[in-house]
Amino acid sequence: MPRLTARGWWLLGLLSGLLLGYLAGNWQEMSRGNLIEVQQKTLAMQGDGLTRLRKVLEVRDTQLMTQKSAFEQLQQTLKSQESQLQEQKRQLAFFERIMRPTEEVPGVVIDNLTLEATSVAGRVHYRIALIQPSRQRDLNRGRVSVRVEGSQNGKPKALGAVELGMKNGETRYALRYFQLLEGNWQLPEGFVPDKVIISIAKQGNQPAQTLMAGWHDALKPLVAPTAVSDASATQG
Repeated sequence: MPRLTARGWWLLGLLSGLLLGYLAGNWQEMSRGNLIEVQQKTLAMQGDGLTRLRKVLEVRDTQLMTQKSAFEQLQQTLKSQESQLQEQKRQLAFFERIMRPTEEVPGVVIDNLTLEATSVAGRVHYRIALIQPSRQRDLNRGRVSVRVEGSQNGKPKALGAVELGMKNGETRYALRYFQLLEGNWQLPEGFVPDKVIISIAKQGNQPAQTLMAGWHDALKPLVAPTAVSDASATQG
């Protein structure tokens, strides 16, 4: 077996060094490539995670909006039912005052006034409820007086039935049990209403009656059913 000379050993060492250097350099490049690949995969996973998170948040937002909408609808339904219940209680109290009077009051009593806005500027629909809180159901005839107090151009002003556009027959009543006087009032331009005064003058067994209500308060009292109103008009 031939023995290596000093030059041979030197060449062998040089080749070994070159091989180790090559491997070391390529290992560094391979390590860098692997690191970049790992980073890319990590970023891709993070991106996928963010996408999934956004979708989850979108679903949650949709669920919250749906729940909020359902809750708001439930609140509206509850308010509507409460309003209907209060209306039914007012109607029951209204008819109890007619059918089961707690005391004998002769003549006619002004029970309540209802005002409703219309689509026409300054025009208001009124409803005056008259009752006969007595066990003796005699036919009662008479007339109501209407007065709306307020201001116009900064000065106090009062409007009577004529100024409000009421016809002569609209202030008359003829009733047993109860009757509703209904119609429209037309307020002058610039008039600011403050209160309403409905009155019946004393005449025979009919005692003087007065109902005074704030304009806005008059929007809240009982509204008796239309069908019952028609029946009362027939009886009157």
